[in-house]
Amino acid sequence: MAEGGGEDSGPSFAELLEQQGTPQAFEVGQVVSGQVLQIGNDDVFVDVSGKGEGHIAKSELLDDAGELTVKVGDTVEATVVDVQRELRLSRKLLAGAHARESLRAAAESGIPVQGKVAGVIKGGFEVTVAGLRAFCPLSQMEAHRIEDQSAYLNQVYDFRVTELSEDGRRIVVSRRKLLEAEARVRAEETRAKIVPGAVLPGHVASVTDFGAFVDLGGVSGLVHVSELSHKRIDRPADFVQPGQAVSVKVLKVDGKTGKIALSMKELEGDPWATVADQLRPRQVVDGRIARVTDFGVFVELLPGIDGLVHVSELPHGALSKMKEAAKSHAEVAVIVLEIDPKKRRISLSLAPKGLAAGDVVEGTQVAVGNVVTGKVESIQPFGVTLRLGPGQAGLIPNSEMGTPRGTDHAKEFPPGTEISAEVISVEQGGRRIRLSRQRAIVREERAEVERHGRSTQAASLSTFGDLLAKAQRDKRR
Repeated sequence: MAEGGGEDSGPSFAELLEQQGTPQAFEVGQVVSGQVLQIGNDDVFVDVSGKGEGHIAKSELLDDAGELTVKVGDTVEATVVDVQRELRLSRKLLAGAHARESLRAAAESGIPVQGKVAGVIKGGFEVTVAGLRAFCPLSQMEAHRIEDQSAYLNQVYDFRVTELSEDGRRIVVSRRKLLEAEARVRAEETRAKIVPGAVLPGHVASVTDFGAFVDLGGVSGLVHVSELSHKRIDRPADFVQPGQAVSVKVLKVDGKTGKIALSMKELEGDPWATVADQLRPRQVVDGRIARVTDFGVFVELLPGIDGLVHVSELPHGALSKMKEAAKSHAEVAVIVLEIDPKKRRISLSLAPKGLAAGDVVEGTQVAVGNVVTGKVESIQPFGVTLRLGPGQAGLIPNSEMGTPRGTDHAKEFPPGTEISAEVISVEQGGRRIRLSRQRAIVREERAEVERHGRSTQAASLSTFGDLLAKAQRDKRR
């Protein structure tokens, strides 16, 4: 057999096809592959899996320079466009009447056709398909809303023929249908990968007040605002934007609803793992008020790390002010009192004015028998709470106040009153201190008596010395 349409002693392929008839196993729209058997003047003949010979227009297999891109023995893939007169295959559609025939076959079978966006017109786009003019509605160009139509000009895409008039003059195409079909295929492939614990790449599809939806490849899942980051995030739109590439971890897949819960925070690592390297007890730290409860104020110290200023560490009446400040997440300086990484707890106290972040505040030395001085913080039915310093408060039971029975302590010792008291017990590592004002008073009285006694004795000795000196002077006279 000679390439290029040369003479051949055997029967032509057209004659063979006529003798054998067109195999009925093929259907329009079917994608087949076969080996090039002969190259004629107008057609290239292909042996399709030994079931029959197909024709492909030679012009479909030429490159931009007009050179043939295949040779005898090569394998080619094509789509069946006609099985009535002959097994006609196509790699691309042709112009003119033949193009309309091919377009009709494409419309009936759903074969994608290639088109170039030639212009922007009212309601959509003008698309050139196989040399013919087609219309693509605006809603059918993308699977999402289009902001700038001009961005599609002169771009080449695959389309599906959705409407073709009988005379072939009205042609409507859709790219969206192909995109949705591709998305469904990707979705099936993606769903097989979506299992709890899997880490997957994706793109932010949309952002709401409660989180961000991430497209994993035809399948979307929700990253709730609480799972976006260890950082405190009030508005998800301030943290992620549509189209942004992200990595997520699958938390849960609901088998009934198909809903997928994702997390970006899980991939940031555990913030508590480095707390000991960044914070230390008695250190002054700047933070932001996160939220206020009846038992205290939570302060964000680091991304994902909150500490608690217990209500007992707050000045009288400060809790209501803190609730107002929490609305704007106001900054506040605090002192780190205690860090418990195992329980993930940090105890805080408000820092006195004049201290800056990084300063270290030494606590009052508290030991049983010492006399300490503090200011009244609150009056309780069972006693008086005395503030000794940041993170240090002690209780003076009513029985240890040294006041007559029935004394109104709230009236006699309003908040801010300075009181000295003796330490009678220290428990819970210095967190619970019991004090006695009465013992401090007794100690002070004893000390005063001792001072008075020493003063009287000194005065007596001085008087005796004066008398002795006077007697000696009189004797010399």
